[in-house]
Amino acid sequence: MKVERIELFHVKIPLNFTFKTSQATVKHRETIIVKATNEYGNSGYGEVVSFNEPFYTNETLMDSKTVLINEYIPKLINKDIKHPFDIHKYINLSYPMALAGLENALVDLYSKRNGKSIMDVAFNEEINDEIYAGITLGDMDISSLIKQIDNYQKEGYIRFKIKIKPKDGFMKLKAIREKYPTIQLLADANKSYKVEQIEILKKMDSLDLLCIEEPLDSIDFAEYQKLQKEMKTPICLDESIQTIDDLKTAIKLKALKVVNIKVGRIGGIYYAKQMIELCRKNNIKYWIGSMLESGISKILHVHLASLKDTYIPGDLSSSRRYFKKDLIKPEIVAESGIIKVPKGCGLGVVIDENILNNFTIDYIKIGGE
Repeated sequence: MKVERIELFHVKIPLNFTFKTSQATVKHRETIIVKATNEYGNSGYGEVVSFNEPFYTNETLMDSKTVLINEYIPKLINKDIKHPFDIHKYINLSYPMALAGLENALVDLYSKRNGKSIMDVAFNEEINDEIYAGITLGDMDISSLIKQIDNYQKEGYIRFKIKIKPKDGFMKLKAIREKYPTIQLLADANKSYKVEQIEILKKMDSLDLLCIEEPLDSIDFAEYQKLQKEMKTPICLDESIQTIDDLKTAIKLKALKVVNIKVGRIGGIYYAKQMIELCRKNNIKYWIGSMLESGISKILHVHLASLKDTYIPGDLSSSRRYFKKDLIKPEIVAESGIIKVPKGCGLGVVIDENILNNFTIDYIKIGGE
């Protein structure tokens, strides 16, 4: 496979609501859509999911854009690529979100070129035909949370992830659990609790949570080791796990029971597969996390969440929850809480280039005529 040109679409998509966590407030989503085209005119798409500000990881959207233009993409133009994963041999992992968006586009392209689904190319194992959708609810007051859960339960959702912070996190989760004793519930603290607040976290053992994600404002896995030893609730690490070596260290220290694998955070499907294999060998539960992103990235996560042994399918819900118009056709739809995994080659969806162009605020083409 030879990549003749790569196009970057810097898009700005308005959200249907303001999304709040303990660290950020987002009203529009800016990402970079990567379109890779080969010598036969086939095209594949990926998405760079870094944010404008470094609140999730240090890599910002402008960092990603700069390294793609000046370093990563020039290494690929007109280069013979036998398999998309081969690019990891000569492109460094300094900017994982940029690398993941580029790799994802190449995997989609390669899959289409070979008439295969993206999961056949990446994993070649049995998958589910459908997955249970899940809802992530931002940092809001208890009455708003209850109202949202009521509404989404009527649509068939049974799993909810709640963004929490030390001030009122336990109170919110307790109120939700008392009203909904049977829903699947997990919490995401986005590193908002100090080590000195472990006793507050331990109170959450009474709430039957699937896990609590990134509770501590710490980069020390030994602190997580201590917390997991004292808590029965599974600790889930997300942004603390940047590389396969991070995961190996956390497993060795018994600092976690669950890992949230986000393709963008770790540098691509290639590294996600390595982490999944490591989890399987060490009896660590894993699930495919999603981010605030367009359907181009979201539908990839639907595919990955279809693996048979995922702990939970992920925080995946209908496109229309986030955007009035998504970039893919058909859009992601959760019917009675169920999302069907697309069939067909590559990602199994079509990118709506009219909508893509409408949301594009900057366009760059590298290679080609």
